[in-house]
Amino acid sequence: MKKSIHFLKAQLIWLLVLFVGVAQSKTKNIYFLGGNASNVEAPTISKEFKKVENYNFTYSITDDTKLPKLTKAKFDFVWLGQGEICENGYKFTPEGSKAVVKFVKEGGICINVEQDHDDNIGCRPMDWFPVKMDGAERPGTQTFTPTDKEEVGTLFTKPNKIKSIRANDKWHNADKSVIPLASNDAGDYMIAALLKHGKGAYIITAMQNENQGQVDLNRDFIENILFYAANLQDILLSVEARDKLSIAWGKLKTNR
Repeated sequence: MKKSIHFLKAQLIWLLVLFVGVAQSKTKNIYFLGGNASNVEAPTISKEFKKVENYNFTYSITDDTKLPKLTKAKFDFVWLGQGEICENGYKFTPEGSKAVVKFVKEGGICINVEQDHDDNIGCRPMDWFPVKMDGAERPGTQTFTPTDKEEVGTLFTKPNKIKSIRANDKWHNADKSVIPLASNDAGDYMIAALLKHGKGAYIITAMQNENQGQVDLNRDFIENILFYAANLQDILLSVEARDKLSIAWGKLKTNR
């Protein structure tokens, strides 16, 4: 009986945060890795998305793939921009990978956009991501299908109703702990996914922001991601909610 009550409370907390949002105004600091493959993504996002609903966002932009300043004490999110891990070959660093994993484990949110998978094998090594997941070269698309997972929450509905996402190379063959949030129309490749890791989480996308036209097409989705990520982090970093949420996630997995 007590476990059932805890489970219901945990689900209520999750739904309130992801579907409604947190009322008070908060500031989230973003460490944005960009500029090595796209010269428009970071400047556009940092200029246009300083406030989304009840959240304010500040940006520190770097092109250093070692991510030397990435700590949870300084930042709330790390944004791995267009092609910053793979673009005509792997170009991330062991230092950057370790920093990302540590950052997420300590409560940070990692947002990742489309990476280049020209060889159709994937973006290797994937040591910035703690479980199995492969990338694949796929054609560009704008349609997507949300999954029926509860964790989808407001991702495609608040603040904007998302009708299309400009995506390119996509993700697949993921560990079962990776929660698919949206797929291509055939359902065999992920366009958006979530992985809870430690106190934080990864939000993985195939969103393509290579040029200004693509960034403009994805504008509404970028705004939604920031809002979703901010709400998600608030729930994950709430000690009481996190303890209860772990029960809920375990129960959800058991019931599937």
